[in-house]
Amino acid sequence: MEPMTMLVLAFQLLALFSIAGALLIYLICKVREDSASASADSQPSRVVLVTSADTALGLQLCTHLANKGCRVFAGMKEAHDSLPAKLLCGWMKIREYSEEPIAGTIIPMRLDVTREDVLREATVSMGAHLNADERGIAAVINTSGSVFRGKVESQDVQQWEHMLKTNILGTLRVAKAFVGFLRPTRGRLLYLGGGGETARSGGDGLVAFNASRVAVDKCAEELRKELQPYGVSVVALDTCGMTAESLYKAPVAQTISSTAGAPTQYTADVLSPGALQVIERALWDFAPQQRYPLLSHNKYQFTLPCRSSLRLQRAVVPSAVGESATQSV
Repeated sequence: MEPMTMLVLAFQLLALFSIAGALLIYLICKVREDSASASADSQPSRVVLVTSADTALGLQLCTHLANKGCRVFAGMKEAHDSLPAKLLCGWMKIREYSEEPIAGTIIPMRLDVTREDVLREATVSMGAHLNADERGIAAVINTSGSVFRGKVESQDVQQWEHMLKTNILGTLRVAKAFVGFLRPTRGRLLYLGGGGETARSGGDGLVAFNASRVAVDKCAEELRKELQPYGVSVVALDTCGMTAESLYKAPVAQTISSTAGAPTQYTADVLSPGALQVIERALWDFAPQQRYPLLSHNKYQFTLPCRSSLRLQRAVVPSAVGESATQSV
């Protein structure tokens, strides 16, 4: 066979294999999409619990998921008179009268992961708000936690105890209280994994905090093994690269007008639009990963061009990454 003929034949084979490969990828994506559709049909409601909207991160998650059409239970230590409660209430009222009202809703609920009695009341309240045809909820996102920075030799022991009680025992209490809502739907338990500044710089003055975060990761690892037979997925939102304080800082009111009924401005720039999309994947991917990094450390990362399994897409106005996003409520 002549060399030119062999070369042409090789190009033809290469083209044939490329077409076959593209077709195979398309079929895989199609199967995943159909499976996700079946899963979505079997779970018509999208009900999510965010354990702490007292933090700016939790508050941002509540409003973002409501924009996506979810019914969000927003846990907070004081569900009526606190700043987060007023911000959420005002945010919902303004969206109701906007040109494109949101499809979802937010239900403020008293919740404190350090108190067993309050957790019991929260489970009763959630059950009362579920519709008759709803067997449970889609996910629990544990945003509760605390951080105190300081050298071990000078730090108050009570601060250690508070971090251990909130971060470690709080993780276990959340699982104990709400896993009953996740078993019927084969739902997901999401928590803030990673060590905050641990992987980046070791965290000056964060010995106790980083120790608690390592313990939280281990608790979640063991919970994953225990809940796997029930179909409940335990997923870590890897926070490496984020400062410890940003995870649990409170929302800050920027402008409070003396005029009755005037909206309050507050900052909600903890998570970038890219990080919010990662959380959506962690919530709705048909086969969830064990960890989802909220910050991408590789600018060359890419994914296959499959359509997302998320079925609650709505157009939202994106804010620039790294800029201070302000929301009016």
